[in-house]
Amino acid sequence: MDVRRRNMPSKPKHASIPADRTKWSEKSQRTLSAEFIREYKDRRYQCWHCRVEAVFTAADQRYTYEVKKAPIDQQRILCEACWRRSITIKAELSACGETWEKSRGERRSDIGFLKRWLGLLEEQEEYIPYKPDSAKKNMLRKLIGGAEEP
Repeated sequence: MDVRRRNMPSKPKHASIPADRTKWSEKSQRTLSAEFIREYKDRRYQCWHCRVEAVFTAADQRYTYEVKKAPIDQQRILCEACWRRSITIKAELSACGETWEKSRGERRSDIGFLKRWLGLLEEQEEYIPYKPDSAKKNMLRKLIGGAEEP
């Protein structure tokens, strides 16, 4: 049986886009990476949260580093779906903080609000492993415990 290479599915080619280092942030232009990065290539990675395989495309890299001016050494750790969820959590946490600042007195005993806020803080840690807010979580646990006692 003659199995020929042309009948085998080919590996997908990774896209490559030239890097314009003059469009990077000033800090990125001064890094060691600036000496070595000449192009962006699709990079495969595993999502930190859901473990699905994802791709940081060359086009996304160009946008991230040249338009958004993100640090050139910044890498993606979340797939798009998990990243979007993390952004939603961040917005909801911000809304909780604003609500707390406006009506702290009445929210201190609002168990539903306190549990929701605590749940969001705990969920955020599943997406962003390096930013736990222990002080706020401890405050919320104390308030919940105090409000639930008879």
